[in-house]
Formats: sequence, C-alpha cells, structure tokens
Amino acid sequence: MDKKLLLEKYIKVAIRKALKEQEVAEKKAEKAMYLVYRFPGLKKVIEELMSPSFGRYISGISIVAPKPTTFNVSLINGQDFSIYYVGSGNFTAKIAGKRYDPNNIGESERASQAIADLLELNYAPREVEEAKAGGANAAKDAELAADLSAAPEAPAPEAAPTPEEIPAEA
Repeated sequence: MDKKLLLEKYIKVAIRKALKEQEVAEKKAEKAMYLVYRFPGLKKVIEELMSPSFGRYISGISIVAPKPTTFNVSLINGQDFSIYYVGSGNFTAKIAGKRYDPNNIGESERASQAIADLLELNYAPREVEEAKAGGANAAKDAELAADLSAAPEAPAPEAAPTPEEIPAEA
C-alpha cells in the first residue's frame, strides 16, 4: 500500500471521527439547553450573570441535587460553577467557592466578573492542550490506528499518465 492511499484512508477515518465527536457535542448542547428552557428562572439568571449569548461559553448544564435544586454549569474551558434554586423564583450562584446573590446588583456584578475570570483561567480548549503536549497523544494515535486498520480497503486509483506518455500535438 503506498503512502498516498494510506494518507487518504487516514484522512477519511479522521473526518468520520471528527463528525461523530461533533454530533455528540451537539447532542450535549441540546440537552443543556433543554434544562435552561425547562427552568425559565435559570435562563434568566444565566443571562444576568453572563449575557444573552451565554450558549457560546457553556458546554453543558446538569442537575446535581434535587433539594435544593442545584445546577452545575460547565464552561467551554473545563471550568464550572453552581447555581442553586432557593425558592420563590430566587437563585444563588457559587462561583470559585464564593456565593453570590444575583438579585443584589453589586453581587451580580461581582459574580459576572468571577465567571469572566473563570473563562480566562485555563482558556485553551482541550484539543489545543493535547496538541501542545506532544507525546501525550499516544492513546489517541493507537485508537486511530485501530480504526484505520478496521476501515475497508479503498480501490487502487488508476495511474495518471506521465508527461512522456502524453502524445505531443503538432
């Protein structure tokens, strides 16, 4: 098998894998947004703390405890914070170990700044970190090699004519 065919096969497997990962990420985002829309007060609090475009910065939301209802909000950089429902439509946020009351304007601003600090902290996405790690990708390479060996054989392409084989026109 020549290098070109091997490279084509490698690219096809990598593309399939990337598409699967993207589908999984989209399903997780839909699930996170489901919780936001199921609890309208939660959406309002997150918009107050972050912005109406909070979806760009959140990778997932999960319910951690039933009473008091506790939501864990995961950010795109792997950091997270918690939002607690304290009753009567009121929420509190616990960000980096400190509690904030979003109903208080000053605390709401400090909570927003704490979330911004979390987003700045360790900002590099996981893929970039793994690329910088260099040799730490051995497990991924082994998995991709296994996928590559399981991929069906591609038919050999016809050889393109060389310049000597092309008839010269007068």
